[in-house]
Amino acid sequence: MSNSVGDIAPAPAPFVPEYPFANAPAADAILRSADGADFYIHRAILSLVSPVFETMFQLPQPDDAPAVPVIDVQEVSAVLDRALRFFYPGAAASVPTLEELQDIMEVLVAKYDVQFIVPAVKQHLQRLKISKPLAVYAVGVQYGWRDVASSAAKQSLKIPLRALGNDPPPELGAITAIAYHNLLQYHYLCGTAARRTADTLEWLSAPNAIRTCNYCDNSDHKYTFMDVTGLTVPRWFNAYLTTMSGVLETTPGVILHENSNFHVALGQSRCNRCKIFNDFMDFVFSQWPAKLRQELDKIELKF
Repeated sequence: MSNSVGDIAPAPAPFVPEYPFANAPAADAILRSADGADFYIHRAILSLVSPVFETMFQLPQPDDAPAVPVIDVQEVSAVLDRALRFFYPGAAASVPTLEELQDIMEVLVAKYDVQFIVPAVKQHLQRLKISKPLAVYAVGVQYGWRDVASSAAKQSLKIPLRALGNDPPPELGAITAIAYHNLLQYHYLCGTAARRTADTLEWLSAPNAIRTCNYCDNSDHKYTFMDVTGLTVPRWFNAYLTTMSGVLETTPGVILHENSNFHVALGQSRCNRCKIFNDFMDFVFSQWPAKLRQELDKIELKF
């Protein structure tokens, strides 16, 4: 291994704050980050949004204090810049990732009590829950935001939560075992309720809505469907419901017409003489989703 100077990686360039935190003549305070970057700010703005900063700026200063006081903070420059840009007038803020949003929440909400940004934070969490429902659920629980946790829990119904093949998101480490158990229980109860809508069609307002046809489905393929007296459905339709029963048990929030089993059944539902194709489409796109929503809305997430 060479010890020459040329093999030593150069030190990263220091963070230099940009507008509106650069050396502004009208600024009346400086926030100095943990890594030494100076952010020129206006005390009136920070006092307006944060009672912590308001109290801090009211503390008496020594006689030899500079005209523009320097306040050392614990945040590194990148995190401080991201947090300030989330609300500061004239600052260009980027759309945060979940990790960046958590930094913002930890600094502004938890530490400096900047409560007015909470609605904006929740809007970002609603966007992020689509790809990271478990992590957003954990954040909602951690901050006591039931609306966020409930919405993320409902989004988690689209994934096989009880299949433990994937590593958990690190955010789950911030919540209790009881909070995670509540999510698993909610997922299980929703799966049980969703499965029942496939196991019986008693809930159909018109049991004869799924018709059969002697041309596309001869008598050898007719099947009296479970406990719905007098209802006969094609065997392919019964097979579809049986398969979807298992799917709904593990992923009760699945979008029916996006599931691969729907496309398999769709190819078997076409007939030039009857309207079972129309019946099937109405069932999958209208009747069944409405019933699923009705049943899932009955399940409450515990806190």
